[in-house]
Amino acid sequence: MSDCLDANAPPSAKLVVKVLEYSDEPLTQQEISDRTRLSARTVRSSLKRLKEQDTVEERVYIPDARKQLYVLSESVQECLQTAGQAEEAGAA
Repeated sequence: MSDCLDANAPPSAKLVVKVLEYSDEPLTQQEISDRTRLSARTVRSSLKRLKEQDTVEERVYIPDARKQLYVLSESVQECLQTAGQAEEAGAA
């Protein structure tokens, strides 16, 4: 995972990436906060940093336009899949 993220990313941002990686669908900020048990402020700060680095993409939440959905960018998803496959090949 470290190859796919900024080396200086705080642990909270890495946790947000992991939660988004294992989620089958985009998540709202509240859902990320619930799953990580991080405060809303910490999640908001992490998401802001990850958006600036093009790690996370923001989408409109149709049922409530005041909320946003967050998902990993395609380049990060591909990087994480490649890293996972490399780990599996190394373990075999």
